[in-house]
Amino acid sequence: MHKKLWGYLFGSVFRRGATFLTALTFASYILGLVRDMLFARALGAGRLLDVYNAAFIVPDTLLNVFVAGALAAAFVPVFTHLLAHERTHDARQLAATMLAGAPSAMLIIGIVALIFMPQIAGIVAPGFSPDEMALLVRMSRLMLLSPILFALSNTLGGILVSLERFIGYGLSPVLYNLGIIAGVFLVPLWGPVGLVVGTISGAALHLASRLFALWRSGFRPSGPIRLGNPNVRQVLKLMIPRMAGQPIEQLTFFLFTNLASSLAVGSIAMMSFARNFQSVPVALFGISFSTAVFASLSRTAALNDDVGFMRALKGAAQPLAVVSLLSAAFYLFAGRFVIDLFLGGGRFGPEQVTATARLLGVFAFSIPAESFIHLFVRAFYALKDTWTPIFVSVPGLALIWVLAHALMPAFGLNALGLSYVISVSLEGIVLFFLLRRRLRVAR
Repeated sequence: MHKKLWGYLFGSVFRRGATFLTALTFASYILGLVRDMLFARALGAGRLLDVYNAAFIVPDTLLNVFVAGALAAAFVPVFTHLLAHERTHDARQLAATMLAGAPSAMLIIGIVALIFMPQIAGIVAPGFSPDEMALLVRMSRLMLLSPILFALSNTLGGILVSLERFIGYGLSPVLYNLGIIAGVFLVPLWGPVGLVVGTISGAALHLASRLFALWRSGFRPSGPIRLGNPNVRQVLKLMIPRMAGQPIEQLTFFLFTNLASSLAVGSIAMMSFARNFQSVPVALFGISFSTAVFASLSRTAALNDDVGFMRALKGAAQPLAVVSLLSAAFYLFAGRFVIDLFLGGGRFGPEQVTATARLLGVFAFSIPAESFIHLFVRAFYALKDTWTPIFVSVPGLALIWVLAHALMPAFGLNALGLSYVISVSLEGIVLFFLLRRRLRVAR
């Protein structure tokens, strides 16, 4: 029994890079925990932290919708296909074009957001006072620099994943959190702007790590930058449905921020803390496993190796089922202790600890489903199908919206977690059956 479990946890998935990603993701979340401890004890669940968390909404949404999520879904399968068929010259040219195009597109979009930020901020957090709204606009505008840096860094990340260079890829979030932590110590000197400076510094470190990793890999993007190149057009074609669906995840937490801004002071901060803890096992296992196996899935799909595709998929699914269920159980039984241990004290009092722990307990039920969604979605992407995940996720957002509004009068802040659990559970089930039907011949 123990040998079988050990094999599940440390089988082929880890041999293909999940070991490095899991370890580095764990290190990143340890620093994220330190960050949240500093936030909770130095700033408390107050309006400054509410505004800071809300200031992430617009920059993160722009990045994930127009570049990050869409590019990862479309670039890796096409780039890996070229490498699998030994078309190195085409792969270098594709990489060079995307490295130039992604940050350029983000710069143009960022300028538009900068101009209309007062109107956008009013939608993000309508419950803020005029002074709080003014601070939100200021911080959001400054943070628009980070998506430009991340656009370049995430493009480099797609290259590193395809090359299976996981150490340089996974180290960047660790450095990003170090930058944010440094920002906490700048608050006494520069006020709220210190938090923004730390965030942007972390984004710069994120980029520097991946630039160094690419240099070490020996791969050199080169060739003329041509948006009309057939491979570039294929990437853009695959990006379109992902761009249409990426706002779903962003809109979900935009909705949560919107609703929480009308609740008690500190609700946004407590929601953010609970979500951060819940996302640890999802990133540690769900995202790490699916990212590590993505190149293998894309390669076997490019070579029409159905048996290899299924072997890689099952190799990731088996250990993921074990660790995601154990993670959910841990938070259900020890969530209160975890929140009190790491966040309790200073300006984060017993009432905030209790409210955050309750919300974390609700969010915990979503860990297995959300982890498997990452794996299923990347399986579809490897098959160059970016439409199916969109068709599944859109109804999920509508369901969250309806449930959150219906449950808030009775459950308050916990309604956000309940609506999320129900929606992602249904989404995971639907994706499983659709993928199973797609792969029925291979089985």
